[in-house]
Amino acid sequence: MQAALAALAAAWLAAGCATLPGGDTFAFKTGELPPVPTGRTWPDPAPDVRNQRARGYGLVDMPEMQAYLDGLLARVKTAAGVPDWPGAVYITASGDLQAYCTGSGNIYLSLGWLASAESEDEIVALLSHEYGHVYLDYHQLEGAADAADKVATWTTVGVVLARKAGNAAGWGLADSVLASYALGKSVLVPAWGRQQEENADRFGATVSLRLGYSFTQGFKAFLERQDTWEQKNAALREAQQQRLLEQVKQAAADNARKKSTAQGNDAINQTVRELEASLESGGAGLFQNLDNGMRGLWDQLTVSHPSTAGRLDSLTAQVMPLMAGKPRPRPSVAPWTRALAQRRTAATLKNYQLAADAQGALQAQDFARARKLALEASSGPTARQALPLMTLSLAELGPGGNAQGMQRAGALLDRNLQSEPDRSWTVYVTRASGLLGAGQGRQAGQVMEQGLSYFSDAPAAWPDAIRFYGQAGDWTRAKQLAAQCASRFSSYAGACNTAALTPAEKAEIDRRNEQKVKSMMDRLTKK
Repeated sequence: MQAALAALAAAWLAAGCATLPGGDTFAFKTGELPPVPTGRTWPDPAPDVRNQRARGYGLVDMPEMQAYLDGLLARVKTAAGVPDWPGAVYITASGDLQAYCTGSGNIYLSLGWLASAESEDEIVALLSHEYGHVYLDYHQLEGAADAADKVATWTTVGVVLARKAGNAAGWGLADSVLASYALGKSVLVPAWGRQQEENADRFGATVSLRLGYSFTQGFKAFLERQDTWEQKNAALREAQQQRLLEQVKQAAADNARKKSTAQGNDAINQTVRELEASLESGGAGLFQNLDNGMRGLWDQLTVSHPSTAGRLDSLTAQVMPLMAGKPRPRPSVAPWTRALAQRRTAATLKNYQLAADAQGALQAQDFARARKLALEASSGPTARQALPLMTLSLAELGPGGNAQGMQRAGALLDRNLQSEPDRSWTVYVTRASGLLGAGQGRQAGQVMEQGLSYFSDAPAAWPDAIRFYGQAGDWTRAKQLAAQCASRFSSYAGACNTAALTPAEKAEIDRRNEQKVKSMMDRLTKK
């Protein structure tokens, strides 16, 4: 079965990749750059930045650090021969090692990278790698994948699924198409991600070497740090997945027991009910593991990209001949140290660490310590920034959430909403939901309308707004917004329409899904 799937996937990928930019074998040598792409069109950067501010805790205003990073990015562009291309560097309020770029040419680095990197060489390696994605115009791939969504290119995977479940009662053609679509898309984009990452590595190494930076303290350090972080998080994800599986099984067993409460209390019926609960729990685990197994199989067939360690080995083998006989540059530590030591930058990094410590204290139910730490975190340059203020607002609420605490917490969140450089969509949602929960529906609606007006060109904000109006009981408004969202942001249509489902509609979907699962379980167990 696995061999057959591999052959089918290979044939499908060979057909699909031919339609993508550069072909499925596009590559270039480290030490050289491909010709500058021509005919580029650049999206408006303002909506792009606004959309990133609508994610997580938004962006962190760090003017001096951003100016320093923009200067490094300008050097990367010049070394690549595109000094006039757009794009700037922004900082995300995340402690993880995250970095990504967008079609506008912007690069987004997390606070975690700023706190972890040890030299300018490493930061330039990270920036040049991300700008490699921009230079190579890989954002066209997103459009190619979206276009492929609308045609029947998932047929091969669909045949496999149809053979597995297509004849089961309650499972129709539309279900097979949707399922094959999901798997097909996960095959297509990651297969290209593999080549993307390798080409971006080659681009970045070429540029950073041209700029005279150390490969060992730059690209090697960057990829080694990334690899360590990925391994740590892989272990955490595995543990979370196991906990989720246990929760699913327990919920299924509890559901089975509730359904059979009317069957009597004699010992025989009790034994039967316990058996049914055990079977339903096992069935939930079976389908969870079946899904994980299918995804695991496709992961083996189409790994999203080589492991970071593998990327480093491959890149090192290409770079070493280029460095043979040449003096090794010393790492550029002093400029990076000075950038981190700048007063406002240092205070911002310190305060975000204090906010993280405060969150730890909240988890430990130590509200006094959490409030002390969060007060300090919400001072100076971060006095109006979302994450420190959100943390302090939770500490002010305390375990009881009394009226005075809620009022103080709301005032803290308003401080963020009144600061244009720091305004965060998460705070709008939290503030509006808090007012709604306190019975202040009119004020809650005003906050949400203000937030959606400010973030109207940020598609990431719309599903939250739609859910809010559903929670407020205004399903007409929720449905209207869902239609607007689907019209303006096609890639968010599914999320927006799901957010607009009424409880009755959700219940009907759950009922249908339950029937499908039961029919598939009956077939698998030959009932």
